[in-house]
Amino acid sequence: MRKPRVLLTGFEPFDNSSFNISEKLVSEIKRLEIKEYELKTEILPVNEEGSKTVSKLISSNDFDFILHLGFSNKAKKIHLESRAVNKINMNIKDNSGREIKNKLIVNDELDEYLSTVNLEEFNAEFPVDFLISSDAGTFVCNETYFRTLKTINSNQIKDRFNRTLPCLFVHLPSEEFIKISDQIKMILWILKSVVDKKIINVVAAIISNQNGEVLVAKRNSQQPHPGKWEFPGGKLKQNEGDKEGLKREILEELMIDIDILSLCGEVEHLYEEYFVNLKAMNAKIALDSPPLKLIVHDEVLWLKKENLETLDWLEANKKLIKIIQNQS
Repeated sequence: MRKPRVLLTGFEPFDNSSFNISEKLVSEIKRLEIKEYELKTEILPVNEEGSKTVSKLISSNDFDFILHLGFSNKAKKIHLESRAVNKINMNIKDNSGREIKNKLIVNDELDEYLSTVNLEEFNAEFPVDFLISSDAGTFVCNETYFRTLKTINSNQIKDRFNRTLPCLFVHLPSEEFIKISDQIKMILWILKSVVDKKIINVVAAIISNQNGEVLVAKRNSQQPHPGKWEFPGGKLKQNEGDKEGLKREILEELMIDIDILSLCGEVEHLYEEYFVNLKAMNAKIALDSPPLKLIVHDEVLWLKKENLETLDWLEANKKLIKIIQNQS
């Protein structure tokens, strides 16, 4: 899978200022030449045309994260903006001379759009104290955010994990409150939290018996997602083939040998910590196999395919059930 593609934007100076901290941060982050991402940067004009720039870009490019940066003279912390409202009400002129009062940004449109980043999932390891804000203002910052979110939602734009394209607006305070180096650390942390997902290739065995039942297993307390049910299998090693890896995993987990019959199906799932490519293969226990023994599971069951949905499944495995039932 390709590297994450990130669009990072800031704004030019406005209101007779010669400096905008968002422009400075974009420039400094660009200079870092981060290898983990394909980073595109834009410094937006503070006017109506600037507010539409990103909407045009994301309609013709594949991005995995849109991160808008802007300056707020009211902020003393970094503000993560949870929504954009369909309202423009300017207390100062923008750089084209507009000074619009109490009008809609887009007529016949929703009152607001929420950020497509789930801010509640951010963990507590952030490098700088921040505030989740629900007020992005009513100036060009909010106008830009609203137009970007509208385009994402109206066109159902997705990222490489097939989730709604993540988009977030961050209002930055003056250096008086947080020095630029710490603000850069925070922006890099946000990038990592949203797009830096480890990709894991996993194989699973759909083991059937003569009665048409499928073998399912319950994860023990020592594993991630304890107590969840799954089709037995696991992660492939580097340069390991699918069949080779699946046989190894089943032997390690259940102490049995299997005969692989055919491909069952493939699914993808994005967990909070990583992205899983899961390939499932139909199989049966080999005639000369040793007896089954639990190594990393608390319990196994032979279950009719029509009863699979009665269990509490690991999310990626849950997606396989319809595939299995449709093959019956």
